[in-house]
Amino acid sequence: MTRKTFGLLAAVSGIGLLLGTGATFAKDMVKLGAQEPGGSFYTYAATFAKLIDDSKTADMQVDIIPRGGAFGNPTAVDRGMADFGFTTSNTAVWAKEGLEDVYKGKKAENIRQVTSGMQTAYTMVIARKAFVDEHHIKTVADLFKPGVNTRIGLKPAGSQVPIIADFLFKAEGTSLEKLRKAGEITQASSGQLTSMLTDGRLDVYIESAPAGQATVTEMTLTNDMVFVPFTQKDMDALAAAGLPKGAMPAGSFRGQDSVYVNPVSYTMLIAGKSVSDKDVYNFLKTLVDNRDYIAKTHAPLKEWDPVAGCHVDAGSPPLHPGAARLCKELGAAN
Repeated sequence: MTRKTFGLLAAVSGIGLLLGTGATFAKDMVKLGAQEPGGSFYTYAATFAKLIDDSKTADMQVDIIPRGGAFGNPTAVDRGMADFGFTTSNTAVWAKEGLEDVYKGKKAENIRQVTSGMQTAYTMVIARKAFVDEHHIKTVADLFKPGVNTRIGLKPAGSQVPIIADFLFKAEGTSLEKLRKAGEITQASSGQLTSMLTDGRLDVYIESAPAGQATVTEMTLTNDMVFVPFTQKDMDALAAAGLPKGAMPAGSFRGQDSVYVNPVSYTMLIAGKSVSDKDVYNFLKTLVDNRDYIAKTHAPLKEWDPVAGCHVDAGSPPLHPGAARLCKELGAAN
């Protein structure tokens, strides 16, 4: 036997011994952009990471990045600093298009949708009932009628709410900047804004939040409030900005006795264009296989429908091929 043949046999034999003794090979390590500990994205990431790390078929391990948030994660994923990341459907559109207010024209061209619709945030325009009755407010458009000086409360810069509000204001022929100059905008913490509504120093509060959110719950319990309907023009403008039409169930808050049709924002999981199809497929499949556990662990995610999550809204990043493969297996039409 030649040395070459002997060496080849020894190598094959060594591989057999490794397999026979149950030796394991390194799993793919992927980075998941979340947000600071304590935030919802971080708690979701912790659950997802454990499910994937414990999976016998996913063949990967997850390293959580404890920063980023909805605004920062698209940039991190686009630049390859994270493989996966949580964001919102509208922020994904803004990142893809390089929205000047947030991304200064820098387009995130390398982000891809993995799944969407994991959690719904409803855009709400809520007004004091006394103000609505006094000025005969029927729709959002009436808030900007001549002679109606509407005092509006918004969260501070850093929240997506002022950006959403600006799209709404522009649909009504004004803007956040113009209303600021007119003294009609107050930006403060949600607690301060609630107090100002109670004291009659504000007329309207604009929010983007899940049904049952604590701030709006308190606001509607301590004040008589009206959920002001959007016009079709408003709905169209916000849909173009990545917030499609949705419906908040009746009874989500005190005083909201009927379904509230409004622009919505969905929690979305994204991945980088260069992340392998295998890793994206295995990541998503692990979540789908454990959907019941995820819903039980995180109540806001109980509405996630993996098939519906395959749908790509207009303007959103395209579906990653690895996700598209699983979507096809699930019977989703795209």
